[in-house]
Amino acid sequence: MGKRVFGKGRGLFKNSYFQGNIFVLAVSGALTNLGAGIIGGFIPEYFQRLGGNTLILGSMGFFVFLIQLFTVFLGGFIADNYGRRKIIVLTAFYGVLFPLLYAVIQNWLLVAVIGVVAAFGSVSAPASHAIVVDSIPSEKRATAISALQVVSSIPLIVVVPVWGWLISNLGWLRGFQIGSTYSIATALASAFILLFFLKETMKTQTKATLSFQGLNQWTSFSEIRRFLSNSLKALIIASFLITFANAAVGYYYIIYATEVIKLNAFEWSMILSLQILSAIILKIPGAWVADKFGKKKVLIISALACAPFTILFTLSHSFVQVLIIMLLLVVAGIYYAPLHEALQADLTPRSIRGRIITLWIIGNAFAGAIGVFVGGLLFHTVSPQTPFYLFTAAELVAVVFLVAGVKEPLKKEV
Repeated sequence: MGKRVFGKGRGLFKNSYFQGNIFVLAVSGALTNLGAGIIGGFIPEYFQRLGGNTLILGSMGFFVFLIQLFTVFLGGFIADNYGRRKIIVLTAFYGVLFPLLYAVIQNWLLVAVIGVVAAFGSVSAPASHAIVVDSIPSEKRATAISALQVVSSIPLIVVVPVWGWLISNLGWLRGFQIGSTYSIATALASAFILLFFLKETMKTQTKATLSFQGLNQWTSFSEIRRFLSNSLKALIIASFLITFANAAVGYYYIIYATEVIKLNAFEWSMILSLQILSAIILKIPGAWVADKFGKKKVLIISALACAPFTILFTLSHSFVQVLIIMLLLVVAGIYYAPLHEALQADLTPRSIRGRIITLWIIGNAFAGAIGVFVGGLLFHTVSPQTPFYLFTAAELVAVVFLVAGVKEPLKKEV
């Protein structure tokens, strides 16, 4: 009885798309974000405090993305041939290991190794994306994906300032260690939720032989090419550019804010918390508008509006200025990821979805690898501002592909 009630949701979410797997994934994601989900937000500056630098950090990020190139390739094959659930559950338990390691290790080289090893957990990414879109009616995808992300993110509003307070009062090393310690329990709880309640969405599993020949046949370009319309190609290329742009600056916001603008850890954590709150307030209404009036239009507006804000970030000199710019960046960019995923699902048949998602994730991993390395290199050797200028240029090129190449389908794939 308890299992059935949990899986279906209660109260506000009853008889809506927000039940079953979507409800389970939201609860699991919220538990993760009570702890382990925020570790990555503080790792770059923590890495600096241990003796690393942005060039090494960018190199670490490069290897993380390269690993994802191979793991999601394997993960997409598993998602289409063996189902989604098992690989998601296994990697959830694998992820529990890393908060434990961060809690006991304080050496920049070992932290870099841990970050690289953790990347193998991305093997479940294609299955995670596929099980979400499989579980949502096609006409409500953007709204449902946004709702899932919003509910999962709610704990971060409180958790991020707690981390900031710990670090400001106890120092980067001790504060980060304590935060990582309590993250072990929340990551474990999240994994058990998935184990007990997540349902498989693959109706028929082919169970192809897991071999080099099988993988090669599964990823045959001639097979995938039949489903790659011009719109889907342009949409995926735009995603690569957006991923490149965000990777070029993602690790370096906190470093720029704390070392160039001279904000303290608690001030930065309050900015992150208010960003999350803004995203929670705005994401679902924006996605609903996109479902009703067109995902492409909102994607274009989002990418175009984001372009200038990183330059304005580099011109900021105070907490208030940084806060305003970072909030505007969220307001402009919060809709892009769920709308891109929803539009991609609209353009992709279910039978090939795992493969297309794998192609998308692999391309994003490659773009991210180049972006994070180039960003770290430019930050370290040219100037701290240069990666943020590169972000603007890449976003504008992505807009060109969205405008010229993408057409929303008259009939959405289910």
